[in-house]
Amino acid sequence: MSLIINITSIVVIFASMLFFYYRSNVAKKSPLGQKVMAFTSQITMSAFILGLGILLIELNAMGLSRSKFVDHLLLYGAFVSLVNSLSLWYFSRTLSED
Repeated sequence: MSLIINITSIVVIFASMLFFYYRSNVAKKSPLGQKVMAFTSQITMSAFILGLGILLIELNAMGLSRSKFVDHLLLYGAFVSLVNSLSLWYFSRTLSED
């Protein structure tokens, strides 16, 4: 079961990374795109801090083994990259030029 979760996390991270690179390359060419990237960065940073806090609480409370810690790091990376991609998609759809 752990192997399936790890592979799924890696696929999510890789797909999110490709989507982010594609959309950021398109977004950097316009003021609206820069606005989208700014809002996306705020949400991604919040997800990063939230996930790190949860990971540290789990580490202190449960005393994770090395393999479980790596599993949780992969889940954490997948969570942050998925939030990044979803917020980039959402803001590119909803924000408009002022």
